[in-house]
Amino acid sequence: MNINNKWNNESHHSDEDLNALMNIKSIKSLSSKNPLENIKSNLIINIVLGFAICILYVFILFHFPIWQVQLTIGITLIFSVWAIYTAFIEYKKIKTDVSPDNSLLEELKNHHNSLTNWMKTQQLVGIFIYPISAIGGFMLGGTVGSGKNVESFMGKPSILLILLVVLIVLVPLCHFFAKWMFNYSFGKHLKSIEQKIYDLENEN
Repeated sequence: MNINNKWNNESHHSDEDLNALMNIKSIKSLSSKNPLENIKSNLIINIVLGFAICILYVFILFHFPIWQVQLTIGITLIFSVWAIYTAFIEYKKIKTDVSPDNSLLEELKNHHNSLTNWMKTQQLVGIFIYPISAIGGFMLGGTVGSGKNVESFMGKPSILLILLVVLIVLVPLCHFFAKWMFNYSFGKHLKSIEQKIYDLENEN
């Protein structure tokens, strides 16, 4: 009897069979330190931080009635709301128990693929959002600091050159920081799932 049959039919086994099942490396590890639980917890943290950032953006939108800033920060806000929504969808997808319709191996593969695709999509969309966010922040800081309107502040060639440098520096930096954050929050748990998948695929 393979590991999936043991998992799904454990209630029909004797105590001796159940004890033998719990000694299997992949199941014992899953029950004692479930990576899916850790991923769900980190998704909650991701969602809460996302809400806090959205509140900051809303404050900026209402406190600084500059249409160029409102446009760029508004787009960034929409991205942040979308990111929160997709994180919540991922959270809802993750089931820490095994569906009777799928094997343990299928469940782990589905969760791994879904979360990996979610992370890649977030990072890809972020590449297009970071420049917009950086431009908005640059215009906001410049107008508040100089006391000028956007047209006057951005009208100088030197300012446009500085903005270009800011974009060249900040966009890759934001991308790599986001990548690092995803890896920090979910990387080791995904590797744990990968190991369990490997164990299940190679069991005797």
